[in-house]
Amino acid sequence: MSFSRRHSIIQYDYSIDNVMLQRINQVEDLGFIFTPMLSFAPHIDWIVGKALRSLGFIRRRAGSVMSVKCLLILYATLVRSIVEYGSVVWSPRTKCDIIRIERVQHRLLSMVSRSMGINHEPHDYKPVLIALNLSTLSERRNMSDIKLLNSLVSGVIDSPDLLSRIGFRIPGTTRSRDPYYLASVSKNYLDDDPLRRAMSLVNSQTS
Repeated sequence: MSFSRRHSIIQYDYSIDNVMLQRINQVEDLGFIFTPMLSFAPHIDWIVGKALRSLGFIRRRAGSVMSVKCLLILYATLVRSIVEYGSVVWSPRTKCDIIRIERVQHRLLSMVSRSMGINHEPHDYKPVLIALNLSTLSERRNMSDIKLLNSLVSGVIDSPDLLSRIGFRIPGTTRSRDPYYLASVSKNYLDDDPLRRAMSLVNSQTS
């Protein structure tokens, strides 16, 4: 597999001991699906489908007789863990992908709202989230990004290479109160960098 943002790349045949290596368009490594253009859309498709199947299994087996507390424990253990694994690597930026992932939790909230008699507008699950003291999946991914950044800065995660990529804003040089400095980028996809995304989140909370 050759990684490139270009639609057409130079194809080169690689071989080991005169054995030609097969070129692939998708590979799974450490639980992530990678593509030549470094798009995580196939990975999101995969985890959403897997999570919905797990939730469907829970609903068929015990959804009507299980207490809400037990249902939430099963959801957090068997379903939510699927769509949150390694989210700092693949966290989506497009609204379409964010909505697709959120539908997993919406399916659960729909089940719970019926059993608890919680009234809400169609596709508006805020009352159910408040009643269950849950956060949206998007908010939880943001918290994971910030947790990674704080762990690097505080030394909980010992990674000099990642720490060197964090831009600290020097007090007094500008009127900005943002704790982190974000250099301008020429390509939108560079905003998907996990550390840049985390620094932007922290800056948005302090501004």
